[in-house]
Amino acid sequence: MEKEKLENDFFSSLLLGDRFLCRNVMKEFRKSNLSIVPLYEEIFMKSLYKLGKMWEYNEITVSVEHMATAIIEGLMNELCPEVMSFERINKKIVISCVQNEVHQVGGKMVADIFEKNCWDAHYLGANTPIDELVTFCDLVKPDMICLSVTSYSNIPILLEEIKEIRKQTNIPIIIGGQALKRVGTELCGKLENVFYHADLEAVENYIKGCV
Repeated sequence: MEKEKLENDFFSSLLLGDRFLCRNVMKEFRKSNLSIVPLYEEIFMKSLYKLGKMWEYNEITVSVEHMATAIIEGLMNELCPEVMSFERINKKIVISCVQNEVHQVGGKMVADIFEKNCWDAHYLGANTPIDELVTFCDLVKPDMICLSVTSYSNIPILLEEIKEIRKQTNIPIIIGGQALKRVGTELCGKLENVFYHADLEAVENYIKGCV
C-alpha cells in the first residue's frame, strides 16, 4: 500500500510540475529500495507510461508531457554519482534510440544500468540517424549495441538499423522499449545474436551473465 501511495504521489506531483515534491517522494521510496532499478521501473517508468497514455487520449498537452519528462531526467541526473562506478571492466556499449524515435528516457535508464555495472556506456539519445549510428559504432568498436524504440511505427526502422549494423559487425544487439512489449521475443527469434529484454531488471541480469 505504501509503495502504491508513493507511486500516486509522485505522479500527481509530476503533473503539477512540482520537482521539489517529486524529489521528496523519490527519497522516501529509496529508503526501502536502495537499488536504482526499482526506482526507475516502479516510479519513473510507470509515470512515463501513464503520461504517454494521457497524451494519446488528449488528457494532457505535449508541453505537460515534456515538462514531466524533464523532471524525471533531472532526478536521474541527481543520481549520477552513485550510477557512475569507479570500477571498470573494459567493456563498451553504444546505446541509441532508433531514427525518428523521440522518446529517450528509457535508453538513458539502460545506459545508467550498464554504467552501474562497470561498463562504459556511450549514450547517443533520441532520433540518431542510421548512418551516424553505424559510423559511431565503427569508430568506438563497442562490445555490444542497444537500440530503443517506443513508438510501434518505428519498428521497421529498428529492423533496418539492425540490418545496417550487421553489414559491419555481428556483435550482440539488445533491443527494448514499449513498442516491443508484444513482439520483442518473436522478433529476436528471427534475428541472429539479437536479444530482447522487457525491463531493466532483465537487462541487469543479462549484464551480470556476460561477465
